[in-house]
Amino acid sequence: MTDDDSPAQVPPPITYVAGPPPPPAEPTRSRKRVVLWAVAVVLLLATAGFVTLWILERGDHKASVDQLTTARADLDGVKAKVAGLEKRHVDTEGRIKIANDERQKLEADAAAAKPCAEAGRELIATSTDGSDRAIAAAVRLIRARCE
Repeated sequence: MTDDDSPAQVPPPITYVAGPPPPPAEPTRSRKRVVLWAVAVVLLLATAGFVTLWILERGDHKASVDQLTTARADLDGVKAKVAGLEKRHVDTEGRIKIANDERQKLEADAAAAKPCAEAGRELIATSTDGSDRAIAAAVRLIRARCE
């Protein structure tokens, strides 16, 4: 074996030769699957959120449409009432015009009959005196004014 006096054998130093770097490790199939599943879950949750919002808005829209339909029906009823009242107003204005025309005619007739009425008053006043001549004169006056 070896002597204690002999130098110990030392193995030669190991030298490494640097070569090209190894290619980057590609993600394994399991990592790709996890990413795809994560994207799919996010898209599914987003779709569920949008569907929920759509359903809620559809309900709100239906309520708004129902209110609008009711308001339109009420408006149609009010329009019909207004049309009836406008017709009654026009009819009333026509009757007022006819009444005013009749009033003016009667006032004209009354103004024309005023002298006759005064003659009648004079007849009544003279008849209390009792003289036949005064009564005859009053009657003539009535005939003259009232014809």
